[in-house]
Amino acid sequence: MIRRPHELQYSEVIVTVKMVSGRARQYIYSIICQLSTIVVSAAYSWLEPITIRLTEDPELNFTSEEVSWLVTIVDICAIVSSFLSGHLTDRIGRKYVIMSIGPLCLAGWIIVLCYKSMISLIMVRILHGLAVGVALPITPIYAAEIAEPKLRGTLTGISQFFWYLGTIYAFSIGPFLSYDMFAWACLPLPIILTIAWIFVPETPYYLLMTKRDKEAKDVLKYFRNGEIGEEFHDMQKAVSEQMSTKGDWKALFCDKVERKAFIIVQVVSMAKCLTGMTVILNYASEIFSKSGSFLSAEKMSILLAFFLAVIAVFAAFMSDWIGRKPLLLVSCFGCFVAHFLIGGYYYIHEKTTVDASNYLWSLYIGLAAYCIFSGVGLGPLLQTLQAEMFGANTRGIACGITQGFQGVFSIIAIKVYNPVYQHFGVYLNFWFYCIVALVCGIILSPLMYETAGKTIGQMEEKEHA
Repeated sequence: MIRRPHELQYSEVIVTVKMVSGRARQYIYSIICQLSTIVVSAAYSWLEPITIRLTEDPELNFTSEEVSWLVTIVDICAIVSSFLSGHLTDRIGRKYVIMSIGPLCLAGWIIVLCYKSMISLIMVRILHGLAVGVALPITPIYAAEIAEPKLRGTLTGISQFFWYLGTIYAFSIGPFLSYDMFAWACLPLPIILTIAWIFVPETPYYLLMTKRDKEAKDVLKYFRNGEIGEEFHDMQKAVSEQMSTKGDWKALFCDKVERKAFIIVQVVSMAKCLTGMTVILNYASEIFSKSGSFLSAEKMSILLAFFLAVIAVFAAFMSDWIGRKPLLLVSCFGCFVAHFLIGGYYYIHEKTTVDASNYLWSLYIGLAAYCIFSGVGLGPLLQTLQAEMFGANTRGIACGITQGFQGVFSIIAIKVYNPVYQHFGVYLNFWFYCIVALVCGIILSPLMYETAGKTIGQMEEKEHA
């Protein structure tokens, strides 16, 4: 009798970690899942530490505009990939879609090592962008579908921490390694991911969607270590109800519950991208080089990524404890205050004759406040919300569309940054982020509803009631 690959791998995993508790397994497999986030984050952030080098290297001699397009190409390709991955995740499964990330990133690093031209770097950024468009919408789905309700916020929220780990990796080694050695240092990451991911089981939700109830029950038992009768019954009922209607993009606008969830998630997506995180991570060295700080731009970039990662650890646990809605509102209004301070410092530094060094405290306090406020809400909760607010039949396509919108917002933020800076100054960018944070906070205040501690089925019933 020939066994399916899923059955073979699952049985092997049981043998190797059978003594581990169900809750521990949820953490272990969520962490393995988030390795994909580290891989794509390092690929996404790879260009930032060498941005200045690309314009000064006589062998490359790129213009600032060309570098700007290299930065943007990742987000453009992530838009295309997110729609495709959202569709494929309901066709071939969460596991095999996520597994494609490793080969895509590996191919990119091989091209970096073999060729050194604008065309080759465009190809690299296309491949890495496709991988980003898979990882960001699909990995939270996997984590949410294996997690029990009390852990769902934590296990989906930690994706932001792992994203910052990948950023720290790139920021920490990029400035100190040659162009080729930097690529060699990133190349093992997708290989490790691919090998680890071979032994990961499919989610019980997807198995129920494909009528493989026995396998779904076995996987759920594996992740719970206890009685699963009621939870499995609720899961079957929720999937059955959600699969009774066709899961296409029209359902996101025709169904009242799906429409409300879709609007909430897009507002959070807009707030996350248009409050400056994408720009700050891609242009950290350039922004900090204009700050007049006693610390070098490279050290400031590393400290920023490290601080964001530390905040993300605490934020992952806070969403299940405090709730999604309070954290999102605190995050939006906190970012408003933080960007007002940062913009104020840059205004004094760029547009007045006042000695700005006397006001460096406002830059540091503003940056620290932004790291804290964005890190506890807008950063980690987008992944959590898009994984838990949508029904089983629309989750894949909804997450794909959300990632597409996130890519559009990121492109707008990145492409607007340089023209605004050159014509007006850095300060105006931060005051724009300030306004976006305020408006999104006001919109979410009456619209957002609490999802912490509830199963997806319970949320569906509550909203339809």
